[in-house]
Amino acid sequence: MRKRLWIVLFAAAVGINLIAWNSRAFCDLYITHVFPVLGTAYARLTAVFPFSVGEWMLAAAVLYVFFLAVFGALYLFARRSWTKKVFSALQRPLAWIFLLFFWIMTCNCFIQYHATEFEDKYMQARAEGYTAEELAALRDYVVENLNELAGQFVRDGRGYLIYEGDLHETAIAEMGRLGTVYGQLQGYYPQPKRIFFSDFLSQTNMMGYYFPFSMEANYNDTMYVVNLPSTACHELAHLKGFLQEDEANLIGYLACIDSPDPFFRYSGYMGVLNYVENEFIRSIDRSAEEYKKHPAISDQVRADNIFLTEEAWEKVEENAVVSTKTAKSASRAVTTAALKMNGVKEGMQSYEGVVKLLLAYYDGILF
Repeated sequence: MRKRLWIVLFAAAVGINLIAWNSRAFCDLYITHVFPVLGTAYARLTAVFPFSVGEWMLAAAVLYVFFLAVFGALYLFARRSWTKKVFSALQRPLAWIFLLFFWIMTCNCFIQYHATEFEDKYMQARAEGYTAEELAALRDYVVENLNELAGQFVRDGRGYLIYEGDLHETAIAEMGRLGTVYGQLQGYYPQPKRIFFSDFLSQTNMMGYYFPFSMEANYNDTMYVVNLPSTACHELAHLKGFLQEDEANLIGYLACIDSPDPFFRYSGYMGVLNYVENEFIRSIDRSAEEYKKHPAISDQVRADNIFLTEEAWEKVEENAVVSTKTAKSASRAVTTAALKMNGVKEGMQSYEGVVKLLLAYYDGILF
């Protein structure tokens, strides 16, 4: 009976995924009417805990697999009755754990990847694309705002930024404000949560994570403080069904740049600077002469445009269990595989798509 139930539930989950891959209308209907109820209820449940439930679920999964492998090997080679009992006890719930994980990921992640994208839902990008001059206007706008804001903040003796506001409450407030403009962003937001193993996350070059199996927005607490607001808003955007990374980048940007908190505005512009700057440099064929015709990025902005401070990197490397190169390569491979598995053909390059979305957003505003 239990086996038959498992097969029925597994087949149902597979069926839902097949429908999602082939019907955008189904995905949109789910995100509009079902996900806000299920997702919010689950997010409220995990929000009760002050720590990242998803992070410790991952840690528990690693330990579970480790002990399963150890006792499986002991049973295989030692053939002791107690090893068989332990291995059997560990193995017994495996199929149901997998089924639960598959269902949660289907409801909180897989379906969302195939819904109508932010650009199609709320903007109208030009079919013919945008010119190099329009890209330059966007780049100059971002740089000018950063240069203007850079001198407004409290800094320590080393010149590092100090943020004295409430990151969590401000991020929630800004996402709520954005929800009045873009309907899908309306509703409840849990507080973003710091990752306990932020040093290891730094080795993977990741600023944050959305855990679909716990409906939490998590951020890297080791990274330089300027990255925190835009990252928190980026991860909160995932909670509302915007799983595409370029969309979350845009939403994080929009949530920050209209904030009354200048630090949030600074973080918003900083969060897209490298994407816009790189596209701009490519558009002018790396011409130094052409580059000098545009506003220069100030020394202070360049100094703030970092992932981690030198001191933080030294601490990360000192306490590292695996090499940063290994962690970074493994993370990139896993992230790329996960994105492509969900139909994002660009893989990690999908993050860079925010430039196209920014051009569409500023069409009629900057040019």
